[in-house]
Amino acid sequence: MTLRERAEAVLSSDTAIARELLAMADRHVTPAPAVRAGVSTASIRAFVEGQPGWSAGPRSSAEADGRFHVEAVILAHGRPSMLVQRNRIQLPESPELRRRIEATRLRYESRLASVGRVELSGHPRLQQAGTAWIVAENLVVTNAHVAAEFVARDQTHLVFRRAFGNDPMSACVDLREEYVDAGTPEEFEIGVDQVLYLADLADAQAPDLALLRLAPGQGVSLPPPIPFVEVPLDVGRDIAVVGFPAEDPIGSGSVAVARRLFGGIYGVKRFSPGKIGTMPAGAWAFAHDATTLGGSSGSVVIDLETGGALGVHFAGALERTNYAVRGRYVLDALAAATPMVTVPTMPTRPDSGVEPTPLAPAAAGYGERDGYRADFLGPDQPDAPLPTVVCADDVLEVPWQGEVLRAIPYRHFSVVMSARRRVCYVSAVNIDGRLSVPHLRRRDWRFDPRVPQAQQLAGPVYGNAPRFSRGHMTRREDPAWGQTRADADEGNTDSMHLVNAVPQMQPFNAGIWLRLEDYALQSAREDDQKISVMTGPVLRDDDPVFEQVPIPIEFWKVIVFVHDETGALSVSGYVLSQRGFLPHREAVFGAYETYQVPITTIEQRAGLRFGSLTPLDVFASAPETAARPLLSPDEIRWR
Repeated sequence: MTLRERAEAVLSSDTAIARELLAMADRHVTPAPAVRAGVSTASIRAFVEGQPGWSAGPRSSAEADGRFHVEAVILAHGRPSMLVQRNRIQLPESPELRRRIEATRLRYESRLASVGRVELSGHPRLQQAGTAWIVAENLVVTNAHVAAEFVARDQTHLVFRRAFGNDPMSACVDLREEYVDAGTPEEFEIGVDQVLYLADLADAQAPDLALLRLAPGQGVSLPPPIPFVEVPLDVGRDIAVVGFPAEDPIGSGSVAVARRLFGGIYGVKRFSPGKIGTMPAGAWAFAHDATTLGGSSGSVVIDLETGGALGVHFAGALERTNYAVRGRYVLDALAAATPMVTVPTMPTRPDSGVEPTPLAPAAAGYGERDGYRADFLGPDQPDAPLPTVVCADDVLEVPWQGEVLRAIPYRHFSVVMSARRRVCYVSAVNIDGRLSVPHLRRRDWRFDPRVPQAQQLAGPVYGNAPRFSRGHMTRREDPAWGQTRADADEGNTDSMHLVNAVPQMQPFNAGIWLRLEDYALQSAREDDQKISVMTGPVLRDDDPVFEQVPIPIEFWKVIVFVHDETGALSVSGYVLSQRGFLPHREAVFGAYETYQVPITTIEQRAGLRFGSLTPLDVFASAPETAARPLLSPDEIRWR
């Protein structure tokens, strides 16, 4: 994408900025970057309106000698890169951007202190490698290509590189490298003592991430981690990139343009607003159009509506679209590398931290829910029935319209409840990829009016840390399909019933487990397939107790599908532990927390029987105690 194309893209995606530039031209007000560059309001109007041959019109001497172009003026006005001073954003000239920032700055300005510059010692050519930001206690996230400047793989370990003279390189993160008008910038340098995670840069499918452990001195207090927020990454959503763009003669494309956009000031903390762009479905990255340079690698991408983190900027240049790793892959890296670390989540409100009381809808319409269907995968395939519960006396029975429900039906899924624990034994969903409707709006949590409220887990167990999140068993996206959007939205809404939730730590339900479910759903969508997914907790008598509620340590998942090569019904099972995510535990656990296991292992641990599905297990040939650790869905054994 050329600079001109990028400027055109900004105007087409941000019509408010286009209108503002035209209004300024009407009033004969010239944007400050245009004044400095000698670009006329007539040229700006011609570009914004897309007049034919605008570039061939009269030009000032400054334009004629190529020192600046109207495209760069458009970009400097609509996508400026603003200085951060004393953790305050220095507002831009654009009234539209000032309005947006002023309306939301209280939500994210406090996050700026948690973003730092990665600085190197002993490197043969670099002093600044990129940007990093605090993602958990004493942990920062950056890009793998940033960390690779001072870290290398030594067989199974990560070691600091050595420079000339065989001295090891060192790195620190300076959280206070801001621009000052005179004098020396204040420093707040925290050393990096270990790299806990480094993606394989040779693998194009590996998100460009690294996790660095900081070693603050005694008595040093670090700013808080920037929490992740789960919102739809819709095209046009307002975001900002916070980082340290560096002078980049090779990557910037135009040194003169970069100098104008950044005022010749590089390597200091900046706030660069933009919008989310288009990206293929299922990608581990998302696009954005904020203004960045090489040192921006590793910057946090902040959602301006909520103030939470959306991802990690990893690639782009002045004349190209920028890209960022989605936040859930950062959570995945945290789960793989440091299972004892809990990533904070966005609070819902500034109160005691307890989740608000769920909705209590009327019972009308619940009689029309279809529920999970055992024969869903086709008339030529065996049925895939719900598992039976060994402790049958504990299954909650719900009287409803003259019958007793042991499997409570919702749109496209059903839930079997434990009367004693008030959570489900199993939540099973049918998924039709051909009719799947993505990106439906999240609904509020709600009681099921058919089930006594006393039998539905609510209350202080759920909320901000150290409380737990409501972890979906059947995901919102999975039952969101149907012949009409209304049918799909009913499945989406039904997934928000309390009986479909179990207490979970936030990073637990957002790592490889989420990618596994994404993999299954995306495969169904791409191949117009039907699949069935069953999920539930392992309910043990010795589960730890919080707020008088036993918290499940392990969860299981079974995917039922028609094998694309053999045409036979097949089953694959998984177990995931959240033990390493629970706070206040002293035990140390390994990096692998997700396993592919035989269905018989799930039966034994969860107290279930899968009946006719058990012999169809693709992992059945493995010993009953076998477990295959997973770091990626690519490692799943499907036959």
